[in-house]
Amino acid sequence: MTPGQTIGRRPADLVELPLSALQQRIWFLCTAYTGDASPIIFLVWRIRGPLDVDAWTRAVNSVVDRHESLRTSFRQRNAGPVQVVAPPTGIVTDVIDVTDVPEDEREKRTDELVVARTHALLDLVAGPLVRSALFRLADDHHVWCFTMHHLLADGTSLRILTREMRAFYESSVEGKPVDLPELPVQYGDFTVWQQTVQREAEEVDLRYWTQHLAGIEPLNLPTDFPRPDEKGVSRAEIYHPMSGDLARSVAQLARSNRCTPFMVLLAGIHTLLSALSGQDDICVGSPVAGRTGIELESVIGLFSNTIALRGDVSGDPTFRELVLRTRPVVIEALRRQNVPFGRIVTALDLPREPNRTQVFQVIFNMRTDNEQKQPELAGLWIEDFPHGHPKTLHDLVVDIWRLDGNMLRTGFRYDTALFTPETVQGMAQRYERLLATVVDDPDIRLDALKASVLRAPATGAPHG
Repeated sequence: MTPGQTIGRRPADLVELPLSALQQRIWFLCTAYTGDASPIIFLVWRIRGPLDVDAWTRAVNSVVDRHESLRTSFRQRNAGPVQVVAPPTGIVTDVIDVTDVPEDEREKRTDELVVARTHALLDLVAGPLVRSALFRLADDHHVWCFTMHHLLADGTSLRILTREMRAFYESSVEGKPVDLPELPVQYGDFTVWQQTVQREAEEVDLRYWTQHLAGIEPLNLPTDFPRPDEKGVSRAEIYHPMSGDLARSVAQLARSNRCTPFMVLLAGIHTLLSALSGQDDICVGSPVAGRTGIELESVIGLFSNTIALRGDVSGDPTFRELVLRTRPVVIEALRRQNVPFGRIVTALDLPREPNRTQVFQVIFNMRTDNEQKQPELAGLWIEDFPHGHPKTLHDLVVDIWRLDGNMLRTGFRYDTALFTPETVQGMAQRYERLLATVVDDPDIRLDALKASVLRAPATGAPHG
């Protein structure tokens, strides 16, 4: 959105609404790539204490009724898919009792049931695309699983859902009004506005992207297995902690060059991928929240976009020079983040290969979902219910968390049809060594840096 633009309510007589440009992209990915699971956004909580099940299901219904996106279904028309919003009648929360399972097996059985819901293959037209389930392990022990197809929500939506579930449950059990302001707009208002207003404003930025990404070539990382004919969704993940001293040194290097830690870490990823692939033109994708209008900040919906960050690693610059090359690339990309990535792909007119994603095959993501969570809620104790569910269509996703402000942790999600755990663990270790080298000597030449990183053997077992 440009300064001064606002989103208003759509005409009341509109029944079939357009898909947003981001939804069109997800629709394409879901229908173009085969697999056994849909891209699903989910919350899974362990709840300990005297849960009021009726109040909990009422809270779920209140959130669903508040957000049109959670009551949306899709219909296929000759011109393409459209979305239709159902009236606010809530949804059914399945209450599933697992106390008939022996006590020492209930955790495992609950995990199996949760995985089945978060790994489901959903029918985009027949649905349902939003589901809620409450698993009872004991009178004072439950697990709640809420799933949404990625067409309807994004990662930021989970924080909104968390906040509102807490507010509605507390309101229900304590008999007090809920403290949530009325939503100024709904997701359908955004999709209509985007189609009729924002499209024209995007044209200048779209020209930038098509010029910036012209001639982009796929990244050809060496793989442990031949690339399959079609892209699958089989994934695994390893985590790799880094020392607090390294995190502080990265931040210091960024400050001394008027950059952000993200820019330094991105330059490091560009260098690592260049060393592994032998290519000097490296492009990675990076997620952005996409909620550039204040009226969208509390709306559950698909706003998150992906920007392409192309790095020029040619000419044997120093690492410091590469960081200074990276800085304007990031700034320009963020300035032009409103252009939906799907529009960029269409404008580039790249050939579609069923066994690799277009424009970039690696995602680099600085995560912000490690903020302190409030475990207590109206006499309950709530925590995440962990279960393995790494997801991505890309060859590799590198996530970085800043823990307590002075420590870095990397997560490498990878396509198990391409890489072994040992290979990916080696990538994580090489990335750490690369960063440790450049914070000590930011003026090291890239050719020497890449040779040093590749010479050092990868050691240690992967952490799943």
